[in-house]
Amino acid sequence: MKAWWKQPYINRLQWILEHYEWFGFSEKEGLVVLMIEYLNTCQIAITPALLEQKTGLTKEALDQALSVLCAKKYLELKAGRSSVSFSLDGLYSADTAKSQKAMEQPVFDLFEGEFGRPLNSNELMTLQDWVSRYDSSVLVKVLKEASMYQKLNFAYMQRILSEWQRKGWIGPDGREVRNHESG
Repeated sequence: MKAWWKQPYINRLQWILEHYEWFGFSEKEGLVVLMIEYLNTCQIAITPALLEQKTGLTKEALDQALSVLCAKKYLELKAGRSSVSFSLDGLYSADTAKSQKAMEQPVFDLFEGEFGRPLNSNELMTLQDWVSRYDSSVLVKVLKEASMYQKLNFAYMQRILSEWQRKGWIGPDGREVRNHESG
């Protein structure tokens, strides 16, 4: 049986637009995803040069957007005999759906609220990774501590997480083992 997103009655472009906020795309990443989906739907062979032309992005900006989309597992580049195919199946897969559920959690809103701005794509990827590895209460405490010391950056928060793990305050399951605030 075909995957649900490959059924002929599914409008994938419309689905992407309906769920756009789930993915945490930058403007350029969103534009590239929409263009790839459009070109795939029209069965037009995609090349980097065509993407540059259609999106108006520079080669460097396009490479950056493609790299981020591949890192997020939304995009997969598949080499064929004479061409490369651009597959967006990762947008629709169960693994992506699980990680997108994490994007809906209040943790993301808390981080953006504390930072006073939308998180950039690298910060979103890092936070998405943390949400999959740590309990949300741990992440809220890390954010609170970084904010208290006015060091709102992900490198500092990663050091806090590492230190708490070293001290045994966070277990292997990512949950708080003991309340370090009281002892």
